[in-house]
Amino acid sequence: MKNKIGWCNTTWNPVWGCNNHCEYCYARGIAKRFGRERAENECHYRWDKMGIADSYTKRAFINMTEKIRKFEPTFLHSQFAKKLPKKPQRIFVGSMSEIAHWEAKWVNEVIFKIFEYPQHIFQILTRYPEIYCKWDFPENCWLGVTITKKEDFMKNDDNWEYFFNEGKEIHFFSFEPLLEPVDIDYLNCSNIDWVIIGAETGNRKGKVIPKWEWINDIVLYCKDKYIPIYLKDSLKEIYPIEIKEFPYLKGVRTNV
Repeated sequence: MKNKIGWCNTTWNPVWGCNNHCEYCYARGIAKRFGRERAENECHYRWDKMGIADSYTKRAFINMTEKIRKFEPTFLHSQFAKKLPKKPQRIFVGSMSEIAHWEAKWVNEVIFKIFEYPQHIFQILTRYPEIYCKWDFPENCWLGVTITKKEDFMKNDDNWEYFFNEGKEIHFFSFEPLLEPVDIDYLNCSNIDWVIIGAETGNRKGKVIPKWEWINDIVLYCKDKYIPIYLKDSLKEIYPIEIKEFPYLKGVRTNV
């Protein structure tokens, strides 16, 4: 469960797959590379732990492998059942999926399990802020929205009311990868508790390298509004200032 994301301690991926086809997506490559291994683990678990008789037939294994490698949203019981750490952690839920594409029963099962671990912080990211109005997320969830371009703000104009609320959860933006300059003041983000900024990684053709000004505009806005900022290590060569802040929770900065 260890990771190189930086702003979380561990990841938890009970679902693999996403219906978006973002050119910069790292997760599709991981699924294609490790799909066979993940399918084998899942089929073994369903056979050994769940007693599903046809779970480890050749056809079931082939179907599971194809589904994961094609990155179709798939609930993985073997991943869901993993024991979470006992000591408080920041756990990113869904680094290999888009929660808006999950089946409702998957979301419910994950939320029920989150309730069992009040000592942890569970971080969730989506491109669709309206998803947060459909379920009652526990207070120890940090609810985030991915913004890569200015149009991401505008296309969600009808949904921001669900995101900007008076709830006790932490709400944040993740500008990763930052693909163009964005006007964070477009929403007058008075209720945003945290901002993450990161560059596109990998070596794809057409890779976008953010400019210093794009990053600095967001940083200055956050500093003016006293919004904690976390700059990913992917920005070091572009913006050589290290800022790794975390949001306040009920008036106290979190140290988890």
